[in-house]
Amino acid sequence: MKSDVVVIGAGAIGLTLAYELAQRGRQVTVVDRDRLVAVETDTCSINTPFRSATSWAAAGILPPADLEHSTDPMDRLRGLSHQLFPTLAARLMVESGIDSQLARCGGWYLSDTVGETASMVGMVSFWRELSIECVERTPAEFAASEPALAEWAEREPAARAWWVPDEYQISPPLFLQALIKACDRLGVTFLDQSRVVDIDDVESKVTVTLERRHGGRQSIEAGQAVVCGGTWSGLMAPRLRLDQSLVPVRGQVLLLKTETPILSSIINFGQRYFVPRRDGAVLVGSCEEEVGFQRGTTPAMLDEFRRFVRRVCPPLASARELSAWSGLRPLTFDGFPICGKLPGSDSIFVATGHFRSGIHLSPGTAICLADLMGGDEPPIDLQPFSVGKQQGTAG
Repeated sequence: MKSDVVVIGAGAIGLTLAYELAQRGRQVTVVDRDRLVAVETDTCSINTPFRSATSWAAAGILPPADLEHSTDPMDRLRGLSHQLFPTLAARLMVESGIDSQLARCGGWYLSDTVGETASMVGMVSFWRELSIECVERTPAEFAASEPALAEWAEREPAARAWWVPDEYQISPPLFLQALIKACDRLGVTFLDQSRVVDIDDVESKVTVTLERRHGGRQSIEAGQAVVCGGTWSGLMAPRLRLDQSLVPVRGQVLLLKTETPILSSIINFGQRYFVPRRDGAVLVGSCEEEVGFQRGTTPAMLDEFRRFVRRVCPPLASARELSAWSGLRPLTFDGFPICGKLPGSDSIFVATGHFRSGIHLSPGTAICLADLMGGDEPPIDLQPFSVGKQQGTAG
């Protein structure tokens, strides 16, 4: 089998890059370990996301960002992505017929302890340096905006609240579905249930060797390959030298449902959050657990989420529990994603290590990598994200 480009990994980073490359006329093959299942909806037959992808498990919070006033590399990548998201979501809606539910719903940031308040004061100062609007409101003003949390605002003497209007949210499963369908219409080939066991490159050509669940081994010859496998990227091939570059960090989420929506904006409280959907569903999360590649939820953590709900948003405590799930976020040792060309290779690229920001950073990452792979100058400098820098082998 032959292809212009092989994209390994079908999370938000891989799918957005595949879509961008296909838009530019490249023949793209997407490979993923998991199964892709076609399902019928009320309006069309679509493919469900690859459920092993951490992107599927994400809450879909897109924090405020500003490209124009940013100088830090991460802030610039985040600012570029934030700027691109509305156009991308609208384009995917037209091309796939699937609404990703991107909404500029705004976000509240809360605190009720000295430590949390100090952290927020620092964050507010940082946002203002970037010209990001953030306004402190009185507990009474916050309670009037979000009545479901009025009891917390009235009960806690140290309660403080900041309003950030430029915070967005998106539905990751719908976003992935829209990307898959748009890619399919552009002729992208999907190989699911396929584990990469080797990647080799000779004279600007790449051979990606797969182990298919129902078909033995298969090789794909391509002009370029890009590794977007999240936490699994380090386990694919010794050639990549990524085995010591990524740490899987588990996050868990609890999904609740009320008959009618009781929250209108994202609620951020330290590492915890409430993300309300249009239909009354609320995602409650999250956590950071270094447990290796162990997936799944735990009774202890879900109980912590329930206690958080009862303390901060009592009306939500009686909501129906629909589901709970987890995802493995890829953390790098310096906190920067790994994005760029593999040292010593002209045809292998990497885009992984986005930790908790894979969804948010996907449009900017896709544009930058597609430019780099096409021989063009990316809109932001990728040198700070160089492949191999954790081992001192960046080129």
